[in-house]
Amino acid sequence: MMFEHVLFLSVYLFLIGINGLITSRNMVRALICLEFS
Repeated sequence: MMFEHVLFLSVYLFLIGINGLITSRNMVRALICLEFS
C-alpha cells in the first residue's frame, strides 16, 4: 500500500516536470520543473 502511494506520487511529480519542460520557454523555469521530477 505504501509503496504504491510513493510510486504514484513520484510518477505524478515526474509528469508535472515533463509537462513543465514541454510548455516552458524559459530555461530557468524548465530547470526548476526538471528539479521537481
